Amino acid sequence: MLTAAGLLALSTLSACGGGGDSKGAAAPAGGGSASPSASLVAGAACKSSSATKITFWAWVPGMDRAVDAFNKTHPSICVTQENPGAGLPTYQALTNTLKAGSGAPDVAEVEFAELPSFEVQKYLVDLSKYGAASHQSKFVPWAWQQVTRGSAVLAMPSDFGPMAFYYNAPLLGKHKIKPPATWADFATAAVKLHQADPKVYLANFGPSDLQWLLDLMSQAGASPFGYSGGDQVKINWTGPAQLRFADYWQKLIDQKAISTVRPNSTQPPINRDRGITAAGLDSAWAPSYFAPQAKKTMGDWRAAPLPQWTPGGKVEADWGGSAYPVFKQSKHPAEAAQFAQWLTASDEAWTILKTPPSSLFPAYTPLLDSEEFKGIKYPVSGSSEPNQVFATTAESIAPIQWPPFMVAALNQANTTFGQVENGKQTLRQAFQAFQGQMAKYAQQQGFKVSTS
Repeated sequence: MLTAAGLLALSTLSACGGGGDSKGAAAPAGGGSASPSASLVAGAACKSSSATKITFWAWVPGMDRAVDAFNKTHPSICVTQENPGAGLPTYQALTNTLKAGSGAPDVAEVEFAELPSFEVQKYLVDLSKYGAASHQSKFVPWAWQQVTRGSAVLAMPSDFGPMAFYYNAPLLGKHKIKPPATWADFATAAVKLHQADPKVYLANFGPSDLQWLLDLMSQAGASPFGYSGGDQVKINWTGPAQLRFADYWQKLIDQKAISTVRPNSTQPPINRDRGITAAGLDSAWAPSYFAPQAKKTMGDWRAAPLPQWTPGGKVEADWGGSAYPVFKQSKHPAEAAQFAQWLTASDEAWTILKTPPSSLFPAYTPLLDSEEFKGIKYPVSGSSEPNQVFATTAESIAPIQWPPFMVAALNQANTTFGQVENGKQTLRQAFQAFQGQMAKYAQQQGFKVSTS
């Protein structure tokens, strides 16, 4: 069906320009070499020489604490963690080793958006044969949908990033602007704020961050990709819902009511702290991610639900998140599956991973629904409890399907939607161009493409 494993390899090797920025475990990293060297993180001193040895690749800070805890309580299995780098470097190394037939880890951290790229090449073990389906009730439905295909379980879900309107409360209060309940309210507030102070924008719109763009589009009922396995893929960037979405944001760009700063640069957090950008359409990991950059505005930030396209609606979005598949190259899939399930579906693992420096936002409902987790305070958010908002939105996330060539899409988006950010194209024009670019790419890779 495809040109062997070259599909992902070619797209990743051309990715040196970036495919998103690294935000903990949530978003893809830009750049990286084709074969990054993995650094040993944990598991080098397993006590039993007869233990089954499992190799694990992950970039989450502090993940080694969970690996060590597993090894202490499971002496017959020895997990060794390596860190080949966040996002793209990991995918590059995975692709190289899987294509070569040796050297791949037994388990690795893979973002939801990238799973189909490995699925289509038949690299993933169906974890249902090792009891993974018994954990379904422990996860929010959206996350479980991301890792399953029918009765097959492609990976174990871990963290994710329900979105909210994360705003500078004193700045909006100064201009008597409340968090917008609808996108119509958002547009009104954006124009009002910028007219009151031409140096200030309500938010930044950076469509070259494709994951972020796709997540916002899903909330608007405008998802442009459809993929459910096999060689059929839908690519529709020019349908009515998609173009309505484009026209909404283009009007705000034309009015200069929002900024279009490159999202993967260092400027967005600087603009927030300087009061140039008053809010962000952010993921649940925003409080911990933004905190190091917050100097002048430490304690000022609050979370409110995303604006809705329909008044009174309750449709949410997710930005980011990771899962843990087992690869068919593994010589010990049963033990690897046992580790993946413990890491994502046990209280013992989440007792560790919810704390700094990992600070993962759990798709694991026993923790997500707990008052302890919802009540966590972050210095950047002052006395407020932002998880109260993020955890509530987690139950109503709009479904989204990723293309089975996400890395190639990330690369192309960096160029195509960069033209919108620099004012050389309208968003509608970029949607039309991207439609053709992705359809051509998919056909070259052997997919049958539908556009409606």
